Amino acid sequence: MTTNVKLAIDPERLQRAFGILQHWLDEGIVTAVASVVVHRGQCVGEFYGGSIAPTPGAPPVNGSSLFHIASIGKPMTAFAVMLLVEAGRIALDDPVAAILPGFSGATRASITVRQLLTHTSGLPQDPDRSQLPPDASTSDELRTYIHASPIASPGSKVEYSNVGYGVLGLIIEEVSQKPFATFMHEHVFAPAGLHDTWLAPPDDLFPQIVHVGGTLDPGSPAERFNSTYARRQTHPAGSVLATAQDVARFFQMMLNHGVRNGRQVISPAAVRLMITNQTAGLHGGIEGFMTWDDCAWGMGFDLRGTKHPHFSGEFTSSDTFGHTGVSGVFAWADPALDLICVMLANRTLFDLWNVSRWSRFSTAVVASLTTA
Repeated sequence: MTTNVKLAIDPERLQRAFGILQHWLDEGIVTAVASVVVHRGQCVGEFYGGSIAPTPGAPPVNGSSLFHIASIGKPMTAFAVMLLVEAGRIALDDPVAAILPGFSGATRASITVRQLLTHTSGLPQDPDRSQLPPDASTSDELRTYIHASPIASPGSKVEYSNVGYGVLGLIIEEVSQKPFATFMHEHVFAPAGLHDTWLAPPDDLFPQIVHVGGTLDPGSPAERFNSTYARRQTHPAGSVLATAQDVARFFQMMLNHGVRNGRQVISPAAVRLMITNQTAGLHGGIEGFMTWDDCAWGMGFDLRGTKHPHFSGEFTSSDTFGHTGVSGVFAWADPALDLICVMLANRTLFDLWNVSRWSRFSTAVVASLTTA
């Protein structure tokens, strides 16, 4: 495809793509879904289906519905770190131990901020919570990460790590001298115009939060995603709630080189680094879900690179950047097509229901682009 070919969305083809989401609902694969497609900075299609909760009389999903976007929040955390980098507060190759003195000893001493951002620190995917009560606060949990031991040599592979992103949250707090959630709201969400994006949303917004199916501890007081406890967590690796439109706005800001509504929220240089491959030639990915021999990753963003299969489908370019979330969500942006696709559903990925389905939907979305 040549770059001078002018493409436009065919509304009929896009509705055909959205029909795939309707089939998921009809088949009971998910019970709630929201999707937004943006082309050349304009919203060209939205789909909302299902209901907020799997109970009789629950309100239908709409544009105000708040989804647990889980790890789509990681690029937002990375964005916050890059704000500190561009302000000269920290450097990407600073040892973490120089910022967090307790993070020292053994191979921890060599881990850098860059490695945390790119999942090459060697820290484990999930924390050891065995010594924590089920209702431990985010703050109490994160403090234990100071002592986490790498399970792979730093820099040797892409070892997707929620622990690493928790440590990034500690770095943000230490450098900014503000709680993580406060920094995110003041320096990321508000400047980016993400007015329906939250960490620990107020209780009066709880009726807008979509219930997540397939959790491993349904009905427990600390049930992941659905309990009051979970909704009040502020974990840097995956506690953000947002509307589909707000997720699309965040990705559009990245396509706009850090500009939102005429304001330079983050520098073009920082954006470029975030969406440039930092892990060329390294094996890895998300253990238990999907790994690749050459696992392209940026600063916070999963990059398409040469990955096959990939949630962004068959037709996206190698420069496509995005992220997925274990709550059943994904978002990607393809700079070559100037196209954004956000799909927020509500079923955890532990049974791998998403494999192939996500790719098929993304492919159908890209196929809705036709010559104008």
